[in-house]
Amino acid sequence: MKPLKLTMSAFGSYADVQTLDFNKLGTTGLYLITGETGSGKTTLFDAISFALFGEASGEGRSKSSMLRSDFAAEKTTTYVELDFACGSNNYKIKRTIKKTGQDVILVLPDGTSKNGIRETASKIAEIVGLDRDQFAQIVMIAQNDFLRFLQSGTEDRLKILRRIFGTEALRQFQERLKAHAKSENDHRERILQDFKRYEVDVYKREEQFAEWEKQINLDKTERAIADQQLGKYDKQKQTLAASLAVAAELNKKFADLAGFRLELEKHRNTEKQIAKIKVQAARGEISLRKVKPLADDAQKAVRDHAAAQTDLTGAKKQEIAAHAELGETTKTAAALPPLAEAQNAFALLLKEWETAVDTLKKISVLQNDFTAITNKNTELTKKQKAFETLATDFKNADEKHRTLEVTFLRSQAGILASGLADGAPCPVCGSTDHPAPAKLSDADVTEVTLKKAKEAKDKVQSHRDAQSSSCGALNAEIDTLTKRFVSDFSALVSDVQWETSETVLADLLSQTQNMVNDLTVRKNTDKQKLDKLAADWNSAMKRKTDAETAVKSVQTLVVERGVNEQKLLKRRNEAQSAYEAALQANGFADEAEYKSVLITENQLAELNKQVLDHEKKGEQLTRDIVRLESETTGKEQPELEKLRTESATIHSESKALNEKRDKINSRLSEAERKLKELRRAAADFEKVEKSYSAVKQLAETANGKLDFETYAQMAYFERIIHAANLRLKLMSQSRFMLLRKTDSDDGRKRSGLDLEVLDAFTGKVRSANSLSGGESFMASLSLALGLSDIVQQSAGGVRLDAMFIDEGFGSLDAEVLGLAVKTLSEMAGADRTIGIISHVEELCDRIEKQVRIEKTTAGSKISVYH
Repeated sequence: MKPLKLTMSAFGSYADVQTLDFNKLGTTGLYLITGETGSGKTTLFDAISFALFGEASGEGRSKSSMLRSDFAAEKTTTYVELDFACGSNNYKIKRTIKKTGQDVILVLPDGTSKNGIRETASKIAEIVGLDRDQFAQIVMIAQNDFLRFLQSGTEDRLKILRRIFGTEALRQFQERLKAHAKSENDHRERILQDFKRYEVDVYKREEQFAEWEKQINLDKTERAIADQQLGKYDKQKQTLAASLAVAAELNKKFADLAGFRLELEKHRNTEKQIAKIKVQAARGEISLRKVKPLADDAQKAVRDHAAAQTDLTGAKKQEIAAHAELGETTKTAAALPPLAEAQNAFALLLKEWETAVDTLKKISVLQNDFTAITNKNTELTKKQKAFETLATDFKNADEKHRTLEVTFLRSQAGILASGLADGAPCPVCGSTDHPAPAKLSDADVTEVTLKKAKEAKDKVQSHRDAQSSSCGALNAEIDTLTKRFVSDFSALVSDVQWETSETVLADLLSQTQNMVNDLTVRKNTDKQKLDKLAADWNSAMKRKTDAETAVKSVQTLVVERGVNEQKLLKRRNEAQSAYEAALQANGFADEAEYKSVLITENQLAELNKQVLDHEKKGEQLTRDIVRLESETTGKEQPELEKLRTESATIHSESKALNEKRDKINSRLSEAERKLKELRRAAADFEKVEKSYSAVKQLAETANGKLDFETYAQMAYFERIIHAANLRLKLMSQSRFMLLRKTDSDDGRKRSGLDLEVLDAFTGKVRSANSLSGGESFMASLSLALGLSDIVQQSAGGVRLDAMFIDEGFGSLDAEVLGLAVKTLSEMAGADRTIGIISHVEELCDRIEKQVRIEKTTAGSKISVYH
């Protein structure tokens, strides 16, 4: 993958749109990305990563909201657009940050496009062959990260390489083995706990099982004897229960008979009180049923007539108010100015304003045309001067070519003449006589020199002819625009001349603008007045119409309520007469006597219920006494207590025996349950013992001092070290070589991924942490480049045609810096570009192609030098 063109808007430290054309930096070799700290050098790679994967290269800048520039204007859109090549195909991707997320579009080589986060993500993975983490690891080499990688131990490298090479599956396999062994052991321990709970030695279990089986047989025999005796007790209890039930029932009848006789005597003593209640109920029912309905009707008629009188009075007052409102609205409408005249006057003013505005627009267009023509005249003058320069250059180149051509031809003739001999034929004309042979020229003009002069002349001629065509085309365009301008201007002003058009146009614009301003003020003022007058007319007409409607409605209401008042007066008189007749017909002297005996429906129902309940109770008591006398005739009361004592004795003996039987059964069930449970546990124990011993050994092997994952990563690590030493050998001038440490200083810690350095000057091996700053840079850069190679191979042989190296060069002296640059140049070769991100001044002198980033108070700016 190689970036071709990067465009950023409101991204990172860049406020406005900034474009970096990688094509200007060439297709191979090194280039420098330089600028102040915080200017946005690393942001360029963040933008490439964001365009491809939707995330920046660093963990701290992964959120979209953190990528928007703080310098950008509020309405400026945040987006990144990247043109890039993979193999022989070119692609374009644009990713935009929005409040709701991201929008992305990927344009493919055939012109089709992919939209949406998921669809483009899968396509990018297919094209580039890397995910976001792999891309960040092998395309951007951050020296601080790899210095930590150089100086870390096995545990830290294990985590780093796990993420890079995806060995998480091996670690998970180890954990699953460990978990499986623990699960088997836990199962075994649970079975042992079952045996411990019953105090049984799992390895002597059969002896205990035999004792429990002997006790189970004894308990079964004893339980059978108890069941037989309990059967006899049940039969005795049934017989006594029947006798007790008969005796209890007979005793109850004798007691009930005595009680009913006493209650009947009390009942007969309430007859006088019931007679009074009957009289009260009869008089109350007459007043409630025959008089009260007529009394209520008379009261309602009085109330209805009073309400009708009140309604009639109110309607007459409304009629007076409605007539007054109608007179007032008629006066208001008559006082308003005519609406139609005002509307006609405004229409004329509006037409005048529209004409003036249209004229102003035409003048503005003419001004723009005039400016365009003036600018093109200026451009034509520049092009004509350039043409004159090119014409002079061509004349000089042509003269030089002609002179060289003559000299060259003379030289050729001199060469031929130098070989002529008297009497020998000339190779050109065939003559044997050579009276005046050509002489060799002193000037040394070769065919190559003549060809270069010819090419220089042709190149200048091509530029001159192109400039001439450009001047002609521009002159024709100016002539066409000028004619159209004069024609359009003549439609507004007669006798227009181009020479004076600027002054005339400015005066006309000023006059027309003043006219439009005056007419606009008048239009707005008159429009407000017209709107108010129309609103006043609408309001007055509506009020008058409402008043006329109200007068008609209230007049109708007065008539209707007068008729209703007379009707209700007649109804009141008729109801009062009917009420008075009912009092007399039902034996009431006056209204006071009627009200004194008046009762409610609930009170009447209660009085009738008392009478009916009294009668029913007397009848029921008489029937019960007759029935009980018949059932007890010729019978004596039984000895109930004797039967109860005998029944209690039987129940007590039965209960004791039943409790004894329950204890036997409980002991028997518990023994059978324990025996069944432990026999099943014994079978499980034999199985789990076999499986646990096998998986325990495998888990201990997989999770030992050199576990599966570390063993697999050692192979990757050896390849990384080998690739790193190819670079370190050159940069250190064959002094240093990285080695994998095979033993550990601390037997308690995991080992296998530790680093050592062989120093050829001393012949000794020492810790990588003992390297100086410059030496650490060379080692960490070598490791980074080696890791990049191995990750590319692990990613399916992905070829990256572009890489970035971030900082770390400040700790190097001039010699080592030169070796580092040489190493990276050789790594770039003939088909790769490497961008070095640094602000080291010496690199600016060593690397010709540069991307310079200037930090300003309004956001950073990008410039390319090559």
